[in-house]
Amino acid sequence: MSLENTATAPGLVQLFSQVTDDGSIALSSIRERANLELSSFAAMASQQLQQLDISMPPAISLISTPACQLALENNHPHAEEIRTWLQGNDNITRKFKEVEVLYEIVRAAESIGETFPESSTFHIGLTSAGPIAYFEDSHRA
Repeated sequence: MSLENTATAPGLVQLFSQVTDDGSIALSSIRERANLELSSFAAMASQQLQQLDISMPPAISLISTPACQLALENNHPHAEEIRTWLQGNDNITRKFKEVEVLYEIVRAAESIGETFPESSTFHIGLTSAGPIAYFEDSHRA
């Protein structure tokens, strides 16, 4: 992002904090912010899940559905409790989407000019070793 655009978008500077000498926002700043938000999401989710006596392992894989709702993607012994927890949980959904948008920005910046398939799905995995975020092409019928 150019200095001119950065000056007119102080919210971006505040969000990413580090502006390079030429006035652009470094990809490393966006990546760092994405990782911080992922950690924040994982902490929020873990705290809420612990209140339901759900812990890891096994891992919990969450995806966003086309209707912008979160869904449990993997088999889990507490699958029904997790699905119930996800329903109407606006805070966890909003935080997931914030993380997703940041990772989308990183992915787009790392792959300028590349078109991503519509079947690409963003995942957050909650594991006992920490959270992971990734994109995967879905081949569902």
